[in-house]
Amino acid sequence: MSHTDQEKLFLIELEALTRKHHMAIGGCGCCGSPRIQKIEEGELDSRAGYGTNGTSEILWISPTDEYDWENYSSSIVKIQRH
Repeated sequence: MSHTDQEKLFLIELEALTRKHHMAIGGCGCCGSPRIQKIEEGELDSRAGYGTNGTSEILWISPTDEYDWENYSSSIVKIQRH
């Protein structure tokens, strides 16, 4: 799933809020119901961020979750630095 530029900017700002408050927002995309989950300090690795599992589901992806990291880390939205 590719994101529009506006969606990417939103996810980047959402990442900043997640890091500030240690709370992530996710949702399955099937019923439109979001969830809020507590993020532990170890899950705030600088490589972590919001991405997708190939569907419309948005999730916090961190190296601490080996399955999500291995399968979905390439979908994490980050600011492109040159």
